[in-house]
Amino acid sequence: MNKRDNPCIVLFNPAPRRGFQPHRRVELPLNLLYPATTLLHAGFSVKIIDQFADPHWERNLHDALMEKPLCFGVSCMTGPQINRALAVSKFFKRFYPEVPVVWGGIHASILPEQTLENPYVDIAVVGEGEATLLELVKALANNDSLSQVAGIAYKENNHYHLTGQRSFVDLDTQPPLAYDLIDINLYRRKIFGSDHLSFNSSRGCVYRCGFCYGSVVHRRVWRAMQPKTVVEHFRRMIRDYGIRGFNFTDDNLFVNMKHAYRVLEEIIRADLKIRIGKLHIRIDAIQKMDHEFLQLLVRAGVERLTIGVESGNQRILNLIRKDLTVEQVIEASRKLKPYSIVPVYLFMMGLPTETPQEFAQSLRLAQQLLHENPRASKSFNIYMPYPGTELYKLAVEQGLRQPQRLEEWAPLNYRYVPKESPWMVPETKKLVSALDFPLMFMGKGHFYKKTHPVVVGLAKLYHPIACYRIKHLNTHFPIETKLMKGLGLFGRHD
Repeated sequence: MNKRDNPCIVLFNPAPRRGFQPHRRVELPLNLLYPATTLLHAGFSVKIIDQFADPHWERNLHDALMEKPLCFGVSCMTGPQINRALAVSKFFKRFYPEVPVVWGGIHASILPEQTLENPYVDIAVVGEGEATLLELVKALANNDSLSQVAGIAYKENNHYHLTGQRSFVDLDTQPPLAYDLIDINLYRRKIFGSDHLSFNSSRGCVYRCGFCYGSVVHRRVWRAMQPKTVVEHFRRMIRDYGIRGFNFTDDNLFVNMKHAYRVLEEIIRADLKIRIGKLHIRIDAIQKMDHEFLQLLVRAGVERLTIGVESGNQRILNLIRKDLTVEQVIEASRKLKPYSIVPVYLFMMGLPTETPQEFAQSLRLAQQLLHENPRASKSFNIYMPYPGTELYKLAVEQGLRQPQRLEEWAPLNYRYVPKESPWMVPETKKLVSALDFPLMFMGKGHFYKKTHPVVVGLAKLYHPIACYRIKHLNTHFPIETKLMKGLGLFGRHD
């Protein structure tokens, strides 16, 4: 095909949040890089525009649209990202109303038909995008019927059509990611003294956590690259970009403990001298590890483990189907203490039916974990009702009005308590709203270690106030929280 017969596909990554960020955590847009790489290898021209990472995204978007593209792809999560995804889709339609706008990502995969009801969305990719988007683009280029493209939903003559599920891709056979489609320097994150980039070696999870959209999108199916494939990817990134730090985005590498062990062994055997700044793990996986396995993590360069605890109350843990006990959390935490690994404990708050007393138990457990291990850190996020999940059904039973339009999902946010949040007990809602900001300062100040000096100074002054509020569950006159949210520096990012 000559250039005229080979129109470009433009892919857009909307910013997940707006406003000033004290330390802006920009991740590689793997959601776009995977399908873009497949398109590139098939001979198509592709451009990626990242609104969050690229300070010149507007100019680059205008440049990309100078010539009429074959389609315009947008990847989007449930929540405030929808606002910016819709804004750019509307903007694109002003230029090329006849060119299809294709949405992919979590939200379009879960609610494809409702997504298509918006006039600015024409096609939804349901599930993984690599093979689906390639087949879709070929159909568009050849004016073929979309009915034969598995894994999409589309509208035609005011009717919605779903073409059925597509099989998951084989991660081992996927080509190396086309990092030259982006400015990789925008995504380097300095962690533990080394530049890190996001990396994914497996997808899906077999567990049944009731709050997790992964069980809906990935259908509780887990698949992974072979250990040698993982190392080959690392070698390439070291050779081409000098990157020796990697943040794993895997939902759960340790679904198969033997596989995880072999991956770590292969990293050590290759003598890559890499650092792993993030690796997600479940409490029960830590419990299964002996000293040899834990030492293997250290020898492979694992610096930090993110660990989903969610709650310090057993009723809540049972309700959300976490399949662990509070005692297991404490035991696993103590098991990690002798090792150099930094554990980051992840908690949720404002869960359906959670009482103030149960929320307080989460605070006490977090404080205990931080006290027992000085290296430990924590993160508290507000419960986000993802459609299609078991916990979402409970939230609806508790009074959540199900959004009827795409844009009505935008106010849902893990950093913001919506005015209408009937799944929260009123007293718990008051606590969560008031303590959300102070909780970022629980512990020894991990929040403000690596950010702007002015922010560091203000944070040190505020730290004792935050600790007082948390200790006493004090919600009186939360001026600082309202001020920060009013300035757009914290909380709602729509």
